[in-house]
Amino acid sequence: MNDMVGFEQEEIGRLIARYLAQEASEEESARLRYWLQESAENRLYFHQVRNIWDASQKNTRLEEIDATAALNSIIKRISAKQNKNILWKQWQKVAAILIIPMLAGNILWFLVTKNNAGNGTPVYNEVYAAFGTRSALKLADGTQVWLNSGSRLKYPDRFKGKKREVFLSGEAYFEVMSDPSKPFVVTTSSLVITATGTIFNIKDYDSKPGAETILVSGKVSVGRKSEYVKNEILSRLNPGERLLFEKQTQRFTIDQVDTYKYTAWKDGKLIFRNDPLRNVVERISQIYNVDIELQGDALQDYRYRATFQDESLEEILRLLALSSPVNYVELKRVPLADGTFPRKKIIIYPAK
Repeated sequence: MNDMVGFEQEEIGRLIARYLAQEASEEESARLRYWLQESAENRLYFHQVRNIWDASQKNTRLEEIDATAALNSIIKRISAKQNKNILWKQWQKVAAILIIPMLAGNILWFLVTKNNAGNGTPVYNEVYAAFGTRSALKLADGTQVWLNSGSRLKYPDRFKGKKREVFLSGEAYFEVMSDPSKPFVVTTSSLVITATGTIFNIKDYDSKPGAETILVSGKVSVGRKSEYVKNEILSRLNPGERLLFEKQTQRFTIDQVDTYKYTAWKDGKLIFRNDPLRNVVERISQIYNVDIELQGDALQDYRYRATFQDESLEEILRLLALSSPVNYVELKRVPLADGTFPRKKIIIYPAK
């Protein structure tokens, strides 16, 4: 890598290892995002390693991993496209990624568990999209899934039984492969969405007070999740409808929306169409995992219109200040008692 600004190779390997193991602190995640934003080469390298590790470790227990064999396999696959000098640098970094987490006893990013594999029980996989990133995958039945920032999906390596069920925490966009005989079910912390061949978006972050489902095409039924009684069907949506669910009151509303505005995130877009600035700030905060304080009553309902395409947080804030009557400042972070750092905090205030 030519763009490891401020980072040593070993440190980058350690950061990626902790991220893949889902053990990175907020500070470490922020540092890794900064490194990824430095160049397309850095991002390409990261995705190469993640994809290769994904493929290499699928259906493999951590204790069964042969680090040397894994390294050799990765080296051969990368070397087909890169010269020996670059390969040596890649080897050093991949070694850090593979060896460091094993020495530390970490569980890696792509966690596969086998329970009673001998009797045909499906193996469940779990994939996570870190804050500030998106992920895409295809399930065993051909269903396409896009995961938004800070989201997690648990799914089986194959679908057995009378339904195809996956488990979501966060936001995801689904293009479901049609199979009327085996409904596709998405279960979140508060909702159960059932479809056959349908395109829809679900947002249900555990830390948020509400959840929502948007139907792009086809039909879905939306139910309230319950551990004690059969899941209650709240509504059957039609294309263009959005169901908003309040977790505390257990109440819901349905409205008509521009579906692309709310699902364009899968294409790397953030679309705002005369949205209150408080909603804009909340959405940016969620995606980039930062605290943003919006000061001044007048700014809360200020209407903002813009489209951002794969912009960094810094670029979005800069454009926001150029196109609306606001300024912003990023507060200096002070280490906590345990040596970690709190989330980045940004103050947005009225421009003079």
